[in-house]
Amino acid sequence: MATKRRKRTGRSSKVGNEKLIAAIITVLLAIFGFAYNGVNSKSSKKRAKTTNSKKSTAAKSTKNNSSNAKVVQNPTILKGYQAVKVSDGDTMNVQKVENGKFTGEVIKIRMFGIDAPEKTQDYGNESKQALEKLVSGKTLEIEEKNRDRYGRTVAVVYADGKNVNEEMVKAGNAWWYQEYDKNDTRMQAYQENAKKNKLGLFGKRGYIEPWNYRREKKAAATGRTKSK
Repeated sequence: MATKRRKRTGRSSKVGNEKLIAAIITVLLAIFGFAYNGVNSKSSKKRAKTTNSKKSTAAKSTKNNSSNAKVVQNPTILKGYQAVKVSDGDTMNVQKVENGKFTGEVIKIRMFGIDAPEKTQDYGNESKQALEKLVSGKTLEIEEKNRDRYGRTVAVVYADGKNVNEEMVKAGNAWWYQEYDKNDTRMQAYQENAKKNKLGLFGKRGYIEPWNYRREKKAAATGRTKSK
């Protein structure tokens, strides 16, 4: 009888040890699982934060890019304006006139589809004077196209019903700005005729396109900066 009890006691002890080991393993698995979930949660939060940061950066980038060129969704024609200042052969300030008086905000216009010589460039002053002659004292209509990166209104200007942009190119007082007005065959024909007949700036020797002039000037300035 004593022998049987010892055997039963040994078996009970073995079962107890197995239960203890199982319990320890369960606890360890629970601890490991909790730790893993915590790390995984932190990783998920970090990834989410990084994704949101990227989205935010992309949104800011889009906003900055869109501010450089604001397209006018529904182009309108502004009527009853006059020039208050001509800066050069393709840029002017205009303001609304009512009852013989200037009123409202001054709008800076960059004329669409043309590029005039810079003020520091050969024929720059003549181009400015030609534009002044076309718009000074005239009632202007402004056909908005878009906004450039400087916030100027890019537009076609009409003076007493006459297309001033076209008149500048016809007389050789400005270039047809092909880069931004590629499909305008009329402007192309006006410029070819001005070149053929050596009108305006095309009567000068060694004339250079304004966009190339600006590029060369910028390159020269960059070269001077690097050499210092």
